[in-house]
Amino acid sequence: MHSFLSNLLAALPKGDALDEPAWSVRHRGILYILWLHVLGVPLYGAYMGTGPSLYLGGGALLGAIAIAAQLPVVGRRLQAAIATYGLVTASALLVHLSGGRIELHFHFFVMMSVIVLYQDWLPFLVGLQFIVIDHGIIGTLFPDMVYVHDEGQAHPWTWALIHGSFILAQCAALLYFWRVNELSREEALQSEARTRMIIETALDAVVTTNASGIITDWNTQAEFMFDISRTDAIGQPLTTYLSTAQSSSAAEAGVVLSGFVPGAILNRRVESVGRTGSGQEFPVEIATSCLAIGGAQQFTTFIQDISERKQQEEALRRAKDAAEAASQAKSQFLANMSHEIRTPMNGVLGMTELLLATTLNEKQRRYADTAHTSGTNLLHIINDILDFSKIEAGRLVLEHIPFDLRQLLIETSTIFHEQALKKGLTLTVTIAQDSPVTFHGDPHRLRQILTNLISNALKFTATGRIAISATIDGSHPGHVRIEVSDTGIGIPQDAQDRIFDSFAQADGSTTRKYGGTGLGLAIVKQLVGMMGGHLGLTSASGAGSTFWFTISSDATAVRSSASDQSISSTETLPHPHR
Repeated sequence: MHSFLSNLLAALPKGDALDEPAWSVRHRGILYILWLHVLGVPLYGAYMGTGPSLYLGGGALLGAIAIAAQLPVVGRRLQAAIATYGLVTASALLVHLSGGRIELHFHFFVMMSVIVLYQDWLPFLVGLQFIVIDHGIIGTLFPDMVYVHDEGQAHPWTWALIHGSFILAQCAALLYFWRVNELSREEALQSEARTRMIIETALDAVVTTNASGIITDWNTQAEFMFDISRTDAIGQPLTTYLSTAQSSSAAEAGVVLSGFVPGAILNRRVESVGRTGSGQEFPVEIATSCLAIGGAQQFTTFIQDISERKQQEEALRRAKDAAEAASQAKSQFLANMSHEIRTPMNGVLGMTELLLATTLNEKQRRYADTAHTSGTNLLHIINDILDFSKIEAGRLVLEHIPFDLRQLLIETSTIFHEQALKKGLTLTVTIAQDSPVTFHGDPHRLRQILTNLISNALKFTATGRIAISATIDGSHPGHVRIEVSDTGIGIPQDAQDRIFDSFAQADGSTTRKYGGTGLGLAIVKQLVGMMGGHLGLTSASGAGSTFWFTISSDATAVRSSASDQSISSTETLPHPHR
């Protein structure tokens, strides 16, 4: 039973009072209707030919009630109850003056007006009690005043029950409507409170404007960001606090901020300039959304202060510019030093070669050979560093002349003939029959790529073979794929990602054991990229390596016959470093 009553009370409307402005407007409307009855009831009574005492007395009573419902000394809820009492009294008078021709339905419309307008328990109970008294008691005691038909006058209790049931059903419908209306209002208030809380706790400034850009709302973060209170900001144009000057991002997006109609930046993020109440300007990023309410457009602009981000971007830009300037200065210095470094080195090598051509004893020749070999290795290292510096400085220009690929491959491999013989390795060159022969490009740099790859293969291969091949690249139309394969020590999988980086080798022991600067493959990567090709490798530790690259054929229709040259020996000579 207790649970049933609790559920019933929860389902009934709470009767929360309206706010003062809304209640005053509705109360004035009820009073206008009541004053119309003050005049209308006597006129209707005279028209119906009833006794003057009834309709004049009724009119006077309604006037007194209307006056009482406006007295300032009377509380608001009591004023509503008095006005409701006046309406149901007027409806009762009309029923009685008509001799029952105006039925109970009139009372129902009065009740509906009271519920819809006042939304309060007290006026509703006053109206309900009056109807019970008027149609229950008076209708039973004086049925001819309430029921115009004979059946109602002969059996007033029956018709009182019928009308009572009708009233109860209508009251239940009204209560349901009242409760639904209350729930909708509560939900709307909760939704508004949640939205307000989100806006007030937002880290961005949230500003609401109308279609003309006039501020209608201003959250707490906006007060803090612009140093302007909500009261001072509302009613001002948004351009008071957002500069109409276009930022670079706004100009690129084609946004016109002149006059700053918020619709001009709808559904996009652009940068602008904010202005505090003291006139201090700061960079901001803004985004605007639009909502149509009651046929009018309302714009919500989200404003984020990006001063810190701009400072970081400026610091990063300056650091980047400084790093690029330092790198450029270093690269230009090394590139300019090419002649100054190579000239004395060539002089040293020339003198050692002349010295080796003279009559020397065994000890002197060994010293001279060591000096010549060391100088040659040093020159290779210097050449790698200078070439890499030229590439970094953007001073390396590729030629575009015709050359024979077959001849270039054979000539380049021949350079390593003696070295392969000394190590007992087999060196082969294979060119596919359908490969183009005549190319247009830079043969010197292509030879440099091959020299680096072949010398690396010789350096890291103790036994077995080195194979050089050229075929049409099926995955890149118009390109030729050149491979250099060996049966050497191979490259571990975890080292393959960094093998093409500058000054990088597979591990630290490689430099100590085999020598080299780690620039050879970095130069190869840069040159292949400048030629519009691709570079890669397939390798495993202890299973040899295959380095491959592609170059654009850009060739004539001349094709070669298959060519295969094999070289083998067991002698050993000094070899270049990576």
